[in-house]
Amino acid sequence: MKLSNEVKVGLVVLIAILVAVMYFLKTANFQTGTYDIKTCFTYAGDLKKDAIVKLSGIEVGRLTDIKFIYEPDATKVECTLALNRKAKVREDSIAYIGTAGFVGDAYVGITPGKSEIFLKDGAKMASEDPVQMRLLMKKADNIANNLDTIITDIKSVISDNRQNLDNIVLNLEATTENFKEFSDDVKKHPWKIMFKGE
Repeated sequence: MKLSNEVKVGLVVLIAILVAVMYFLKTANFQTGTYDIKTCFTYAGDLKKDAIVKLSGIEVGRLTDIKFIYEPDATKVECTLALNRKAKVREDSIAYIGTAGFVGDAYVGITPGKSEIFLKDGAKMASEDPVQMRLLMKKADNIANNLDTIITDIKSVISDNRQNLDNIVLNLEATTENFKEFSDDVKKHPWKIMFKGE
């Protein structure tokens, strides 16, 4: 039985719709069976809404909300994490911002913790800010400047004390030569050690 072109196109479209529905059901973040935990960062990097949340490296939820908290001494970024109810977070767990791959998307990671108490819906969790590349570059620049200063100082000390250093080297060479002569003399006349005064 031959199928017409219209039926073939219809089958292809139907299969495409089924694949799209299956993909949506697999990746959609349904809020049923989740609980919320909040955490704050002073620097959130490239974190975006709907970012993945991982507990011990395993995906357990999504970042559902990001907002600014204005405190008297600092501006913080509050993140609301919707976690699967099967994923229990311990009270001493710490939230951090990681990156998938070298230049991948940012995600919120959670350390496993060791406490016997687990966080409940609406609880707040401690966080650890990511290292800012700007600060790293600034530190590297300061280290490079300090190294330049140290190298310049060392060169200055060496050039200013060239004569003294040359004298020290000459004295060391003379001392080595004297010790060698003394050692050779003791090997030939070991009795001299016993009669120092002679």
